[in-house]
Amino acid sequence: MRILSFIFTLLALFFPLDNGFCITLDRQEGTVNTHQILLSDVALFRKTIGLRAQLDPLFSQSEISKKQNPTDSEIVTFLIEEKLILDQFSIKDQEVGQEINSIQVNNKISRKMLTAALKEQGYSFEDYFSLIRLGLSKRSLVDREIRTRVFISDDDIKNYFYNQIQGSGRKSFEYHLNIIIVTPENFKSSKFAYDWIEQAKKEISSGTSFEVVAKKYSDDSTASTGGDLGFLKEDDISKQIRAVVTKMKVGEVSPIIGNKDTALFLIKLANIRSGQEELLDKTKEKIKTELSAVEYQRQIKFWLERQKQNSFIRLAGQSVIKN
Repeated sequence: MRILSFIFTLLALFFPLDNGFCITLDRQEGTVNTHQILLSDVALFRKTIGLRAQLDPLFSQSEISKKQNPTDSEIVTFLIEEKLILDQFSIKDQEVGQEINSIQVNNKISRKMLTAALKEQGYSFEDYFSLIRLGLSKRSLVDREIRTRVFISDDDIKNYFYNQIQGSGRKSFEYHLNIIIVTPENFKSSKFAYDWIEQAKKEISSGTSFEVVAKKYSDDSTASTGGDLGFLKEDDISKQIRAVVTKMKVGEVSPIIGNKDTALFLIKLANIRSGQEELLDKTKEKIKTELSAVEYQRQIKFWLERQKQNSFIRLAGQSVIKN
């Protein structure tokens, strides 16, 4: 039966029917597991891109949304990723209907008014229904898999502010530093001194706070206060340490620096200030929103890559299925 259907379709491509029309074959542009991505799907994406921007909670942050005229292959890849999301977070028709009813109630419009408004913009109710389903699926992905992995700290916000917004005023910065100093003359050899500070570095890397490690390993007089040097202007920091500190992020710990024959250092950049803290407070929430959006996309990308590793994906023209 399938063979006869295929032959009929093939013949219809070349021979017109009695009513004067020809049957046009759709073209497969890719497959993902049991799903096909057709040329008509690509055309529908282009047609509904404006509606998608309104209904897809993740679309505005995606790479494809930033392209004025994405290629067919870029759209196919995007649609494949959406199929992976829909497979993992399936949404029933009833759930879609409930969401649309809620939208209608909140906006005080009837189904007839909604359909008419969509038609006026060049969209069908079926387009709207499909994109609402997709939006619900992507929200489920975010709620169940992504949200708990996104955390923007105060240090992240400060780093963005001082490097992206106020980077040109770097010379006015003051740096709050913590330090661990190991003096080789207190050891049998410089090798023992280096081993000692390396052990300190390992403990910090494993999660022990810098301050606790400083009390245990540092030879400096600040060891009892966790190596706290307070805020220092750039001119008050030695050239060797300054070269490292000015490239660090808040909360970051330096590699081992110094000279194994004189002194070895570990530096933590605990904070920065520049006299622009009022501006920082005003822009804090905006920065957090921007950083969160970027991190959401990064985590979604990781999630999709894991899904692709366990899926069968093939693009048009490829003879080998990727998994």
